[in-house]
Amino acid sequence: MRDRYRDLFAPLVQRECRFLFGAQLISGLGDWAGRLALAVVVFDRSGSPLWTAAVTVAALLPWLGPGQLLSTFADRFGRVRIMIAADGVRAVLFLLMAVPLPTPVLLAVAFLAGLCVPPFVSARGAALVDIVEPERYGKALALFGVASQTEIVAGYALGGAVIALLGARAALLANATTFVISAILLAALRRSAASSRHAGAAIGLRGVRAGVQVWRRDPICRRALVLFVGVNAAMVLPEALVVPYADELGAPPSTVGLLAGTIALGAVIAISMSPTDDDPVQLLRLAARRGFVLSLATAALFVLSVEWLPAVGVFALLASGSVDAISVPTNQVVGARIPRDGRAAAMSVAGGVQYGSQTIAIAIGGAVAIVAGSGLVLAIAALVAAAITAWSLSVAPT
Repeated sequence: MRDRYRDLFAPLVQRECRFLFGAQLISGLGDWAGRLALAVVVFDRSGSPLWTAAVTVAALLPWLGPGQLLSTFADRFGRVRIMIAADGVRAVLFLLMAVPLPTPVLLAVAFLAGLCVPPFVSARGAALVDIVEPERYGKALALFGVASQTEIVAGYALGGAVIALLGARAALLANATTFVISAILLAALRRSAASSRHAGAAIGLRGVRAGVQVWRRDPICRRALVLFVGVNAAMVLPEALVVPYADELGAPPSTVGLLAGTIALGAVIAISMSPTDDDPVQLLRLAARRGFVLSLATAALFVLSVEWLPAVGVFALLASGSVDAISVPTNQVVGARIPRDGRAAAMSVAGGVQYGSQTIAIAIGGAVAIVAGSGLVLAIAALVAAAITAWSLSVAPT
């Protein structure tokens, strides 16, 4: 086990990876804290749950089209430049959010800040392939995946602490500072391979179309995308329905945050133990096989928690997070295969498909949960994930 965790942090021996990792960690913590602070500001001002929910909508909308267009510029002008520019713009916009603004204007500014996220995330994903040695790429994905899950829990905790001590506006100012720090760290990568420009890379709608073609041309990448997006869409429901699920279990409201954190903990544990293999087809089979077993176990635990033993709900949520760790091997396959000059555009297309499918799954799952109950819906979602992994196992090698 000690060797497993030593391998997890092995990519940090590379200087460029340390700077990229530090930039993600700092900006990620601030981003989740800032999102919580923004929701608090909007709710305090409007008193409306609808306006507060619009904060999440403002964060997701850029992934459904505009973000893909902007992400194509990372291929043309260099991943590092785009990440630094995105951080700079977000720093300014979060400073602006700390100023008293009408709620609709505040949400409009939040949407503009959200527009910076898809190009930043796509550029970062493409940059990771550029700067990490091939033999360490899978481990780097696992490390960054663990960091992403940790950011959610720690970001909300830090945001809540800052809001309680200094107020929501102070948390927004702190978030602006994290983007400045992230940009400074990324500036150290200006001479790395991730800063290279690709003059022939298509931008705008042509770039998005080129990104779509990447998935159409490569059946292995397409299979990895379907596996990742399908499982991810099904397993986003435990996080989305954790509040009504906790109520069904009879858990006190004060424990909802801990239950939500259990999902992230399950993902962290599973990501750190992700399967590895140099052959992409074999790696997808290993990932699907493990996902199939974990999905069935998760479904059984959700049924058990609702029908007989509510305390099992904690283990059901932990297991649900472990299923979503399928993102590491699928992204490893994709990152190693998609063309370098259109990598950011292709990744942004995948991000759009991911968040679009999540939105649909949450809408359907929430509606069904009103009638059937959250626990049953979560069990069905786990069975859907099992069916998708079973499909992947049945696909003939290409």
